[in-house]
Amino acid sequence: MNNQIKYLVIILMSCFFASPIAAQETLKENWDAQKIKGARHLPYPSYSGFPFLTDTWLPGKIEFSDGEIADSLFLRYSSYKDELVYFNQTNSAQILIDKASLKGFSFVDQNGISRMFRKQYFDGFIKGDRYFEVLADGETDLLAYRNVELTSTSPYKDESGTLKNMTYTNEYQFYFYSPENGYTLVRLNNNALLSKFKESDQKPIKKILRKSRVRVTGEESLIFAWKIIKKEGFKINF
Repeated sequence: MNNQIKYLVIILMSCFFASPIAAQETLKENWDAQKIKGARHLPYPSYSGFPFLTDTWLPGKIEFSDGEIADSLFLRYSSYKDELVYFNQTNSAQILIDKASLKGFSFVDQNGISRMFRKQYFDGFIKGDRYFEVLADGETDLLAYRNVELTSTSPYKDESGTLKNMTYTNEYQFYFYSPENGYTLVRLNNNALLSKFKESDQKPIKKILRKSRVRVTGEESLIFAWKIIKKEGFKINF
């Protein structure tokens, strides 16, 4: 008799915990179907290199143009086409989200770091809306455009033995941006960073960086250097 009671309790508890999960999954499916606009994503041509920013689907959320947010999505950003793709678990489809419907998106990468992308109009070469990763925000933002180009290379054979001569190549670009002044491109070296400031500010900035033992040689050091400089009150000379 005692065993029968135990089994009954276990069954009731299972039903209790299963119901909210089932309801949550139903709500999620309804949300995806009603709010997310897009079309089925078609595979890119197969070449060496990688057209996506990450090699796996990562948990994230999207913000619509009206400010509403949908989370608990599996996302993947295409650096090749500047497109956002999500995996629709309802029909196991990869959906290319309509860029016009979004304000931005974010995801948590393999290292547990939250990465935020914002859609902005770019008025430079090849004008139009782009997704920029926000590396540091404030009065002046430091942004990254995670661009990948399909470029020609020496002939090679792919895994199936087919001869090819194209590859996906990272062509990341970094910008300082403010709503009042727009964009200014910055390269990943000390001199390029210093050139973004007034000539009278360059010497004290150089001294600050030297004292902090910071030399810009890549993306991480650029972010670190900018945060130090910004803290000291120096402003970009657009």
